Amino acid sequence: MRGSVEESFSIRDAIREAPVYTRCLVLTSGRAADGPYGIDRLSQFGYDLMEVEPARTRVHRKLRDVVEHRSGRPMDKTLRSVRKAWRSDLVLAFLEKEALSASWAKRRGMMPYAGRPLVMIACWLADELQRMSPAQRTAVVTSYSGVDLILVLSRNQVEILVEAGFDAARIEAVTFGYDPGQFPVSNDARRYGIVSVGADRGRDFGTLIAAMNGSGLSLDLYTGGGHVQRETLPPEVKFHGRVPFAEYRQLMATASVVTIPTHVQAYPTGQTVALEAAGTGACLVLTDTPAMREYFTDETAVFVQPGDVEGWRDALTTLDADPVRRRQLGRNAAALVSERFTYDEMWCQVDAAIRRRGWARPGTGAAA
Repeated sequence: MRGSVEESFSIRDAIREAPVYTRCLVLTSGRAADGPYGIDRLSQFGYDLMEVEPARTRVHRKLRDVVEHRSGRPMDKTLRSVRKAWRSDLVLAFLEKEALSASWAKRRGMMPYAGRPLVMIACWLADELQRMSPAQRTAVVTSYSGVDLILVLSRNQVEILVEAGFDAARIEAVTFGYDPGQFPVSNDARRYGIVSVGADRGRDFGTLIAAMNGSGLSLDLYTGGGHVQRETLPPEVKFHGRVPFAEYRQLMATASVVTIPTHVQAYPTGQTVALEAAGTGACLVLTDTPAMREYFTDETAVFVQPGDVEGWRDALTTLDADPVRRRQLGRNAAALVSERFTYDEMWCQVDAAIRRRGWARPGTGAAA
């Protein structure tokens, strides 16, 4: 994970001086062409992204589901990508389960996957390893032993992976990012209300809801019905369910305070909403976890200890009475994330990790 903006600029300077043209096969559950996690930004660093389309017909999807359920790993796109893999310089899998079949093939020396580097972006792997028995951890480490580079989204995960048995030389941390074009800074005067948005498995809405009970405040809650018991919600909490992306963007642009209550996970659970809300200048209230501390500070967000009902109530009550502090925290957060945590920055770091290992093919492709 890059430590400063200056380091990022030095990386980009090096990229301009040494352009590459690298054919990169992407293995993902959706479509890289749709730009999930901003992966389309890799093209500006000289990468030609190659992929096969997801299963489209009902019969194809049914066959895929049966085979992958029995094998325990995604196989459909990995198998159908063999021809493209022969023409690729490296393979990029995200998220981690998409690397399992290619890793299996590499471990057995099976071409074409055995003949090129396999890079994996991992989200939940470190967190899941902490909940496994030693035997289970060993099996997982073996299943990913064909991966040449594991990229995680916070530094604290590196130690967890190494302790489980992964090779430290094959692990790097990069920062997650957001799209400033989708979430620009909005007008302070438009902001009102406290909102909480998200459906990540790390959310701790129970603590937030308990804090709202009897607080005299009002919370608009946007999540799936399976995350809360609607019939037991206090009058201070209004449940809205999930909303379309356009409405979500509007929420981030107009909310006075965005709350992201989470359990302690190894990965920075809630970071997508946190970065996008910060990008608009919203005031953030976050659960204090090691991973999220790598993204925000006390100058850019209010932190509450995990599971601390009174802490959440006090933080929200204090902020509700202090619009000056809300605005200052929001402005600080917007300045931070727009400089350090964009999609461009994220994929610049991925490119730099690939270049350091000599896997980028020299050429005259477009560079940043």
